[in-house]
Amino acid sequence: MFHPEYINPKVLINNDDILQLFGLVEKHGGVLRFVGGAVRDGIAGIARSDIDLVTDMSPAEFSDMCADEGLRCVPIGIQFFTTGVIINNSFFKVTSLNSEEDNSKDEWKNDAAKRDLTINAVYADEKGNVFDYYNGIKDLENGVIKFIGNPQETIENDYIRIMRFFRFCAMFGRKIDRKSLKACIENRHLLHKVSQEKIKEELFKIIMAPYAVRALELIFKHNILDFLISAPEFLDNLAKLDNLVATLGLEKSIIRRVYVMFEPQEKRAHRLSDIFRLNKEQKKHLLNLCHAKLTLDNFKDSVSINKIIYQYGKDVCKDIWLCLNLENSDISSIRNILNTLDSSTDPVFPLQGKDLIKIGADTKFLGLYLDVLKKEWFESGCLASKDKLLEKYQEIFKYSA
Repeated sequence: MFHPEYINPKVLINNDDILQLFGLVEKHGGVLRFVGGAVRDGIAGIARSDIDLVTDMSPAEFSDMCADEGLRCVPIGIQFFTTGVIINNSFFKVTSLNSEEDNSKDEWKNDAAKRDLTINAVYADEKGNVFDYYNGIKDLENGVIKFIGNPQETIENDYIRIMRFFRFCAMFGRKIDRKSLKACIENRHLLHKVSQEKIKEELFKIIMAPYAVRALELIFKHNILDFLISAPEFLDNLAKLDNLVATLGLEKSIIRRVYVMFEPQEKRAHRLSDIFRLNKEQKKHLLNLCHAKLTLDNFKDSVSINKIIYQYGKDVCKDIWLCLNLENSDISSIRNILNTLDSSTDPVFPLQGKDLIKIGADTKFLGLYLDVLKKEWFESGCLASKDKLLEKYQEIFKYSA
């Protein structure tokens, strides 16, 4: 189905180098189109940085064109008919249609038939004209996630498509195509043959998507990933967190989302860090959340807040505060504490060993003195000054000389 000037070209074209490539392909008698995510997200009004391009020129023809125009290109996926080309400071991946199988068919529709989901098989040119061969636009507008053609055959062509089905359910799905879901359930055993890294990458994207709860409910209800991860005990909390974060205008956090769903102990947190592909800093943050056994009382006043900032840091305190307020409708009070945490100065113990030496402290016991005085400082809400602590030293250890 052809939709003339359906999409604003500015959504797809973010620099002049893309336009130059379209012009060169046309100059050499070929056709170039955007496909997949760039078109899908453009129609849905979602910003996207990467693009996929398809041409009816063969890899050899495309390479010859690049050579004629003085462009550098390199074959980066011969088995997938993909060539990389550099124009000025831009790099593009261009896939050629594989029209060798059946020349009697429309080669563009034939290409679309090999893709996974109807919403990912929509093409567009540089003018905003859209080519939709499997009603992908209608499915996108209705929030229907559906495999192209026979779901069984589509999955058998690439097993990771099971996870992609759930990923796009998490991104756009308001309605689930029953045949597609049934095929995913019946073929879930095929995921055992897929690289766990690929599965984890898809799972990461699912948990960060707008409708993550709905997709995760399907995944765990039908034991799609029971060989990799057990169901979260507190999945409902993720929906509550989403609402709270959206109301407060905060960014989503993978660590916070994992924590609120599982509320894990340390051992499980290590495992979840691996499953959700957390980097070193993210893993450390998740472990700190596990160790911070905080309650609402820890946020009752500035003294209490200073203490927990010193113990755990602001980021951990903010995440715990959000998780403690999933049922709280008083957004103003939640925001006030977040502002207090943001504006608080990180407490720094003001005393050093040399300060005690200056007033005659025995160097053999410096560690003991500092430990005792640090406890006094902490109980003050991390507010006691250096002079106050030196006075405390004289008071506690006046007979120690």
